[in-house]
Amino acid sequence: MRKRFIPALLAALLLCMPMLGLQASAKGLSDYITVTGFDPKLNYMVEMKRTLADGSAYALQVGAIYEQQRNLKIRQEGSEYPETSYFTDYTTAAEILAAIERDSRPKYTDEDLDLLARIINAEAGCDWIPDWVQRMVGSVVLNRVNSEHFPNSIREVIYQPGQYGPVYNGSIHWTPSQRVVDNARYLLENGSICPPNVTGQCGMITGSGLYTSYYDSILGTTIYFCYT
Repeated sequence: MRKRFIPALLAALLLCMPMLGLQASAKGLSDYITVTGFDPKLNYMVEMKRTLADGSAYALQVGAIYEQQRNLKIRQEGSEYPETSYFTDYTTAAEILAAIERDSRPKYTDEDLDLLARIINAEAGCDWIPDWVQRMVGSVVLNRVNSEHFPNSIREVIYQPGQYGPVYNGSIHWTPSQRVVDNARYLLENGSICPPNVTGQCGMITGSGLYTSYYDSILGTTIYFCYT
């Protein structure tokens, strides 16, 4: 009964807002409501995005209440998710959606970007090698970071003894081109472009089999990307 009462109350308040003279903004309605409960089964981030898709001022005000409920749920359940203040920090649906998208991207450091770009550059940095191959090289690194069979950071994966030749021949220190850096950044922001169990990249087929390969007709070499 209580769960049905809350949406009904919100709808009634939204209808009464013009008569009450409340401002039609994301902050207006939430200033008049104190959230004391939440639905433990409800994904409030999904509900917030749904109201943002509507985009109306009234929908934003409902979204602001959902955000309060989400924050209360985080506090009471001891969740690792951070509390947010999108509906008070920003004004429009577009601004809030952009902030949510930005915050949901995987976090990485300048060193992560630099090292991933350097290993891509050393392994497949030639101008004629297509973007997808460069991204495959970087994807293998990211897949290794996420695999239980390899270390847990980009630095440790690249510098794991006996794994990457550029560490030993010095080509890891060559400065990558902007295209290589852009491909590394794409991977860090969007994730691996291949299945998670593709953790092998070598001049021969290794592991449990071949996923895909690239033949370099200029150098006469082949890069094989293989399953664990």
